[in-house]
Amino acid sequence: MRKCKDCFVVGLAIAALTTPVAALGADPAASNVSLKADLATSRVYAKVGSAGRLGHEHGIIGRLSAGSIDLGGSGAGELTFDMRTFNADDPEARRYVGLSGAVSGSDQQKTNENMKGPHVLDVAKFPTASFAYTAAAPLDGQAPGDPGRYRLTGKFTLHGATQPLVLDSVVERTDVPGVLRMRCAFAILQSQYRMTPYSALGGLVSVADRLEIWGDVVIKPSSR
Repeated sequence: MRKCKDCFVVGLAIAALTTPVAALGADPAASNVSLKADLATSRVYAKVGSAGRLGHEHGIIGRLSAGSIDLGGSGAGELTFDMRTFNADDPEARRYVGLSGAVSGSDQQKTNENMKGPHVLDVAKFPTASFAYTAAAPLDGQAPGDPGRYRLTGKFTLHGATQPLVLDSVVERTDVPGVLRMRCAFAILQSQYRMTPYSALGGLVSVADRLEIWGDVVIKPSSR
């Protein structure tokens, strides 16, 4: 999937670099090769709606600090998000989540300060978030590890709070031999994770409780 905008069940994407096994035509995941997230190219995106008469919707982009994927062996994995890297209204983020128009540098700085500050994400106290899953069920009848849809069952931790999460994802081959890509999306409520949606001017400027999140994670063998 290019963008899992209609999934709204948590999102993150994968790809795996070529190994000697993959060069023979087998997928690394299906061959039980240990995979990790490529931190340089993996991304997570979020869309924050507006709930007030003033203000606008926001697009957010962030990076991973760690990640492992297993679709064919234990069926378990974990992705860790570096909340300190999250950047609001970056042009790439706004395009990805379907928002048009640019945001001024001063407005972007103010949004980032509010978002990362103690009243919302509080990244000084909670520098990471994570999705850890213990089951990866193929949904298209494919062999475990092969391209297709998967249902990942696990838990999402954000702002020190943990909630169960079931994520439907899509794993695809790319035009690079042996490389896979998994993408998906999900939605949460800030209030479920002990966060208070930003509000100012008596609610005239405020954001919605609901967050839409997309993942696009590149994964490579752990030995690389």
